[in-house]
Amino acid sequence: MEENNNIKRLIQLYFGKRFSRSGRILFGRWLRAEDGMKEKTAALQNCWEESAADVTEETLEDWDGLLRCLQPETVFQQTLLSFQRKLKYAAVIALMLLTGAATFFATDRLKPARHVEMAELFVPYGKSRQVILPDSSRVWVNAGSLLVYPKDFTDAETRTVYLTGEASFAVQKDKEKPFIVKTTYLAVQALGTLFTVVSYPGDSCTSAILEKGSIKVDVRSDEHQSEILKPNEQLIYSHTAHTVTVQPVDASLYRLKRSGYLIYENVPFSLLMASLERRFNVTIHYNSQKYAGESYNVKFAPHETLEDVLNVLHQLIGIHYKIKENVVFIN
Repeated sequence: MEENNNIKRLIQLYFGKRFSRSGRILFGRWLRAEDGMKEKTAALQNCWEESAADVTEETLEDWDGLLRCLQPETVFQQTLLSFQRKLKYAAVIALMLLTGAATFFATDRLKPARHVEMAELFVPYGKSRQVILPDSSRVWVNAGSLLVYPKDFTDAETRTVYLTGEASFAVQKDKEKPFIVKTTYLAVQALGTLFTVVSYPGDSCTSAILEKGSIKVDVRSDEHQSEILKPNEQLIYSHTAHTVTVQPVDASLYRLKRSGYLIYENVPFSLLMASLERRFNVTIHYNSQKYAGESYNVKFAPHETLEDVLNVLHQLIGIHYKIKENVVFIN
C-alpha cells in the first residue's frame, strides 16, 4: 500500500508542480523502468479517468509521436498500446509531452545504442534513505528526492547519476571513471570527496556544499567557468539571476543533517516551510507576503515532532498555527 501511495505521489509531483527539464527526464526513466509497472499503469489510468476529456488534433499527433519514440521499448509499449483505443488516455500522454515528461525518450534515441540499465530511488515526504551505489559510494537521499543511477558502472566511461532534490555523497575514488552528479542547472564532479547537492524543483537556486576533498562544479548552460570548491565552501547558482556565488559555510552541519537534525541558517521563510513539508509529509498554508524578506536561523533535533517544531517557531517568531490531519494553517 505504501509503495502504491509513493508511485501516485511521484506522478502527482511531476504533473502538478511543473518540474524542471532534468526532473522530467528522470521521470521518464522512472516511468519506463519495469519495476512496479503494474502499479504505474494503474496510477496513470487513474489520472486518465480524472482528467478532462479534451482531445484535439494536436493531442493525437502527440500520441503518435510518443508511440514512435517508444518503438524499441517493448514492455512499456505494450502497456501503452493496451490503452490505444481509449481516446481520453491520449490526453494524459499529451500532458506528459507538454510538460516535458517524455523528453528522455527523445534524447535517449540520440545516444549510442549501448543499453545501460538504470535504477531509481524515490524518497517520499517524511522519509530519508541511504543507498550503496555499484562502486560502493554511499548516498544519503533526503525527503521528496529522486536519484537515478546505472545499476552497473563497469562499461561506463563516467559514474554519472541524476538528482532531483537533495542528497549527500561519499564517493569512492576511481581516477579512471569520474563521479558526476547532474541536476537541472549544475554538473558536480567529485574528486574523491564528501559533499551535498540541493536541487529541489521550485527552489530559486541550486547549491553544492563540500565537506571533504574537492569538487568541480559546472553550470550546465556553459555561461560560467568551472569552480573548484574547497572544504567548508558552498556554491549557489541562482536560477533567475544566472549568477554563481561561492561562500564559506560550516559543512559539519550537513553531517548533523544526515543524522536527522533540521538546521537552517539565514533561510527564507518559504524555504523553511518547504523543508518542513518534506520532513513531516504535510501541506503548510501561510501568507507569503507577511513573511517575505525575512530569514531565520534555527535547529531542530531528530526526535522533535511537527508540533514541537511549530511550538518553537511560535516562541521565536510569533506564528500561530492549527493542524488538521496533514494540513497546517499558519497565520
